[in-house]
Amino acid sequence: MRIKTFSIVFGCVVITSYVFVMISSTREQNDSIKTIVTQTHQHFKELQENLVSNKKILEIDPKYLIVLGFAAPAAGASSSSSSSSSSSSSSTPLLSSPLPRQAPSNHSKSNFTVVSYVLNGQAASAISLIQNIASKLPNETLILYDIGLSDDDSRALNTYCNNTKCTVIVYDLSQFPAYVSDERMHAFRPLLIKDALNHSKSVLFIENNVRIRSLTNEHRAELFRHVNGSGVLGWTTRLAVSSRTHPKMFSYFQTDAENFMFLPMVSMDAVLFIDSELVNEKILLPWIKCTLTLECIHPIGAQSGGCRFNKKPLYRYSGCHAYDVSAFNIVLGLTWNFDETKYSLRGESNFYYLETLEQATKILENKRKNISDTSEHLFTNDD
Repeated sequence: MRIKTFSIVFGCVVITSYVFVMISSTREQNDSIKTIVTQTHQHFKELQENLVSNKKILEIDPKYLIVLGFAAPAAGASSSSSSSSSSSSSSTPLLSSPLPRQAPSNHSKSNFTVVSYVLNGQAASAISLIQNIASKLPNETLILYDIGLSDDDSRALNTYCNNTKCTVIVYDLSQFPAYVSDERMHAFRPLLIKDALNHSKSVLFIENNVRIRSLTNEHRAELFRHVNGSGVLGWTTRLAVSSRTHPKMFSYFQTDAENFMFLPMVSMDAVLFIDSELVNEKILLPWIKCTLTLECIHPIGAQSGGCRFNKKPLYRYSGCHAYDVSAFNIVLGLTWNFDETKYSLRGESNFYYLETLEQATKILENKRKNISDTSEHLFTNDD
């Protein structure tokens, strides 16, 4: 597109120069030609510089990389930060709000953790998730990142999540750009996943409206066989990445939308991550760089609503952008050369389903009234 624009502009400059020469007087023609040639070369140089300067590059403030555990702070910075944080370290949980710190050594990490988050107004859904995990995965640890709960909701959540198998972590997003807390963009999701992987060898990241049907040892072994090679395993949807990604986002990854027309999009409802150099450097790092660059995660003209999936061909941009999910899928496609079988399973998973916030609220209210309706509690049924 830029080459086409450049060609049009350059052609206009040449034509204008020719017309100017033709209408100039004979005695001034030589001087005019010299001036025009000089100006043409100058315009040509400026256009070249503009094309180079418009190249999208993902660069973020190194302080974010340090906070997230991608790089160790410099000697001077570490000494100053340690002195300022030492007073609060005794009362701050290991997985509390992100501070410049080294990630734990691999031998001190837990083997497997279920991770989710909860926003203001979602306490009922998170409480239902706590009960679901306790029922279906009683031996596993659940971590819930609190990123904006009210005091009342926080107290209610901690009433249910109050044992060694369930932890609520207040995650401070204020040290990141303000838009990161925007629920529409979900730019915080890769930050939470990175933080969780700093403390666990493997993480099953799920939305708080996900409910596990069952996860037998055999099923778990099968999932880990799939994930061990790529370090990431999700479930594909029926949509192409290009249909849910604003065209301007692709330029930040130095690629084109055409490469993603037939690549199925992986959902963020449930994704399994393994802590590895590949995942950290090839998946999480570029993903986070995009989500911490406003023009990448939210290109001009992008919106989350107004999807038109009836447009043909189906891989055309639908008009609605998937923000962090789009960036995640671009990174996956580029890392694995557009072969989704490396990092995903086709179709919807048979080990989980989704529960709406309204359903979760009704279930919680019925429990408070001692009303039992087994049809509401799908996760208690073995499918």
